[in-house]
Amino acid sequence: METLLSRAEQLPSLLAASRSEVVQGWDPATLTRALGWARFYQQLHRRLGAQPGLRASLERRLSRAGLLGLGHWRRCPDLLASALLENRALPASARHRLLRGLFLPPSRPGEEEEEPFVHLLARRKAALQLLLLGCWPRGTGQPDDAERRDGLVVKAQAQLLLRRLREESEAAGPKASWASSAALLEQLPCGPTLYRAVAAALLEPDGEAEAKATLLPWLTGDPARLAALGRLLPAPRVASLCRRHPELSAPYLRLLSSWGARLVYDPFRGEWRASSGWLEEGEVPWQELRERVRCLWQEPGPLGSAVRTQLRLWKAQEGDFEVPGLSVWSDLLMDMETSASGKGGNTTQ
Repeated sequence: METLLSRAEQLPSLLAASRSEVVQGWDPATLTRALGWARFYQQLHRRLGAQPGLRASLERRLSRAGLLGLGHWRRCPDLLASALLENRALPASARHRLLRGLFLPPSRPGEEEEEPFVHLLARRKAALQLLLLGCWPRGTGQPDDAERRDGLVVKAQAQLLLRRLREESEAAGPKASWASSAALLEQLPCGPTLYRAVAAALLEPDGEAEAKATLLPWLTGDPARLAALGRLLPAPRVASLCRRHPELSAPYLRLLSSWGARLVYDPFRGEWRASSGWLEEGEVPWQELRERVRCLWQEPGPLGSAVRTQLRLWKAQEGDFEVPGLSVWSDLLMDMETSASGKGGNTTQ
């Protein structure tokens, strides 16, 4: 009993440290030890379940001493992990170790089987939502550091999203896999972070199955989602998605077509602009439309060829003009061909 009480006295310090700036000095080894202690308390709680007399006596002693109850012992790994995920002071190397421990397969077969599967799903879903809400530590403020940090964050979000989709599909069974996975996506906070994570997941080497089964149908099933992806992601990123998943090419071209149709030519300024004079929802400036078309145009193989063919078709449908200002597609095509010729590119495909 006294040994258990002495252990109980250490638990508040562990949880308090996880929420403080003390973790600034934690390396992966320190984090591993902390998680090990958390699991130790959880295992003690499990063993006490087989000794109701000792359990009741310990509960009374803990209450009189003002210490955390056995419920905290049972949830200690969750409490610790949640606090660390929200603590921006945790170094990147320790955070990476934490994420691996939470979301990657256990190192020993059957290790996770001690915890109910539903609890694992709940914890992973909560952590994924934290990541999608942008709960990640700031770096030094240098551009390279910020870019590297953001890249790691998006990659982590993509991997967690893929793993959650796999778990949701496995838990629901093959007949309900699409409905349950789509429901998961609907529950996540919708915004730039989610679309960046979805795009990164679609580009993950091991995410082909989930992309085909869930992410692509979810993305293409609602024009508003594809439009949001098109607006929020850089043009080269969307071009990479279309190259990896040809199913996205036609919907994305239709989106570009709708954007182009909203532009009008200003003869006084000699430029294409928004029809109302300022950009409204569903409109993009000429410069952005040109950049997105250019990224597709420059893609090698079938994608670039399809885009060149589509531009020529749109130009022909609008009168096949060669005079600037009469058709946005004629002007885009001339712009693309002039740029390609200047770089020695092939425009005859």
